[in-house]
Amino acid sequence: MVSRIPEFGTNLALWPVGPDGTLHWVGVIDFTLVVACGLGLLLLRRSIAGRLVPEQQREVTGSVPGLQAAAFSVIGVVLLARGVAEVLGRLVMAVSYSGPISVSWLAPGIAQVIVGLALFLGARGLVSLWHSVRRTARPRREEP
Repeated sequence: MVSRIPEFGTNLALWPVGPDGTLHWVGVIDFTLVVACGLGLLLLRRSIAGRLVPEQQREVTGSVPGLQAAAFSVIGVVLLARGVAEVLGRLVMAVSYSGPISVSWLAPGIAQVIVGLALFLGARGLVSLWHSVRRTARPRREEP
């Protein structure tokens, strides 16, 4: 949330004005949604934690690979959501300005969607690859 403050300042300073003199609000929507979600998570953190873990658990019994797969999946969902939002935002801008839509203009959003899907759907394979690389990269100890 804090990392988006400079972007918000830039959006306000360089507020896009259309040819007819109207102000366009598209530049502020992304920042507003990030701030609203961030504040919601901060204000509702205890009730969210209570719903996720209803009882106090003294010992975590999950496996490390399962936790890593969940982390990769969460990162994948975040990238997927950001990519879809960017692609839809660019499509709305292209339709409202009646300009041509170039694939290179949509490429960053499409790349985020692809990477997000790959991380989400391939989390277990990525964890397996990670552990196999870690096993082969470890130096072997020589016994005397």
